[in-house]
Amino acid sequence: MFVIYDLEFTTWEGAQDCGWIGPGEFLEIVQIGAIRVASEALSVDGEFEVLVKPRRNPQVSGFFHELTGIGNGDIEARGTDFLDAFNQFLKFCDGSYSLSYGNDMVIFGENIILQIPPDRVPDLPLPPFVNIRPYVNRVLPVTRELNAGRLGEGLGRMPAGGGAAKHDALHDCYSILEALRHLREQGLPLFTVE
Repeated sequence: MFVIYDLEFTTWEGAQDCGWIGPGEFLEIVQIGAIRVASEALSVDGEFEVLVKPRRNPQVSGFFHELTGIGNGDIEARGTDFLDAFNQFLKFCDGSYSLSYGNDMVIFGENIILQIPPDRVPDLPLPPFVNIRPYVNRVLPVTRELNAGRLGEGLGRMPAGGGAAKHDALHDCYSILEALRHLREQGLPLFTVE
């Protein structure tokens, strides 16, 4: 069993190109999506999705809303604070390897520093995080320019919920799973821990 997870975080027009260095451009997590996957069959054993209320920038930008489909009303209605959301995620992972297509574990680290008060800590230890992007890009060069949400489509596979936004954390997890299924069909390892 392992977990595939993906994050959506605050952003603004041009922020990615500049590395989020503009005034107040903190990478605050707004959505955590994850799926628990049975290693042998690559079947989904469980889903997880939660919205997080950003603290430094409590109102998400119009650019973020257009990109993800998540608006301020959604966050107000369904959002929780970061530590609660992170604890739910850690419980879902249950210590399993947690795979991302990118350095999402770094974003978690930044949010632990930014959003967890000094007198509080997560309820559980962090799972072993693995960024599979370098490996996937090396063995499947066609993926080099693809973000997580476009992996499945880029490999000619349609992830479950194929009509969802391409910057929805849960959709992106299913897209990453399709890349792993493609690797399995090619007889390649699913990921490596280097």
